[in-house]
Amino acid sequence: MEIISAYSQHTFLPAAHFSYDAADEVINYFPQALKTNSGKIALLHEISHCELGHFHYVSDLQLYAMEIDAWLLTRKLAKKFNIPVEEDYIDECIESYNQWIEKRGTCPRCSTFCAQKTEVEFECYNCLTCWRVSANPQVRTQRRIIAS
Repeated sequence: MEIISAYSQHTFLPAAHFSYDAADEVINYFPQALKTNSGKIALLHEISHCELGHFHYVSDLQLYAMEIDAWLLTRKLAKKFNIPVEEDYIDECIESYNQWIEKRGTCPRCSTFCAQKTEVEFECYNCLTCWRVSANPQVRTQRRIIAS
């Protein structure tokens, strides 16, 4: 495929999904999806993470900023490859991060949206409840209360 050939300096691995594994510097892609416009956009998005050197984040907002930066570069790369940008697809992807951030940061006791203390811990300024979440954005969000 033309896109993969243009980035031969990177390692691409067929997989059941699109993702960038920064630790191993591998771009995972779903070969069957590359027949669709949104599949090509998803591949360009993961290439964007790689090109931008996205590796580790320490807060949800930092991850969100990385996603926005990757989508900005994805739009530029799509022009380079004459691939139409599907704004609805991009909006859905960004909205999934909005929902993830909101769920992680909403107090399980009083439903107040709060800021992070650490990568995996939050504390409610309203009711003083503390909770933990997984560091992995790919797993279902569960808030485990650790103090109140």
